[in-house]
Amino acid sequence: MKKSLLILVACIFSGTIYAQSLSVVSMDRSGDKILLCFRTIDNALINVSKEGQLVGYGMENLQRQNLHWMFPPQLDPYMGRVENYSDNEDVNFRGKVKYIGQTMITYYASYDKDELRGKIKSIGATDFVYFESYSDNSFSGNMQRAGNNNFTYYSSFDNEALKGKFKTIGNTGLSYYSSFEDKAIKGRIKNIGTDNFTYYTSFDRKGYQGAQKSGFQTKFINSIRFQVFP
Repeated sequence: MKKSLLILVACIFSGTIYAQSLSVVSMDRSGDKILLCFRTIDNALINVSKEGQLVGYGMENLQRQNLHWMFPPQLDPYMGRVENYSDNEDVNFRGKVKYIGQTMITYYASYDKDELRGKIKSIGATDFVYFESYSDNSFSGNMQRAGNNNFTYYSSFDNEALKGKFKTIGNTGLSYYSSFEDKAIKGRIKNIGTDNFTYYTSFDRKGYQGAQKSGFQTKFINSIRFQVFP
């Protein structure tokens, strides 16, 4: 009986941690527009920018999303409990979302460093860390870690078409076509993990130029679902 209870508690705990970790990465083909999506224990998605701002939340509707494959993916309204911080709270998070269902969201406050104030500090058990002001200008202020997922970015020393874009998300590497490539494809995603992306170039027929030739639209890589939109 005791053993069964311990197993149940462990499953609930691990499920809670997993539910609040990075679940989905939604991005356009350039990698400039990107949402990091965290799934709550109530199965809602919380969309967060790489700068640590909450940009939306709701329920995933994959049927509609597959019919209208465009960025950003539209979420259905979340019908559960939503609570905001009151006007008496710290100026950097008053009025912001505090609870989505059972999941609490905290933010960096006025006593934190200037570059951190107002950014998400935690979603449930997932804590957020950011590159500070002394970091490279191309990614200063961007998310450095969310829970057990680390993030790296192309720096100001890299090719112009790559600067500031994600280099790694967790254990998955990302590469892009450089500014020296054909004008129709420069800056676009070249690889996500081991998957290669190719595109029609400016030498191809009009209407095809820049369109994706190979590479996935959606795929699970290292337990994260990557979604690539036009």
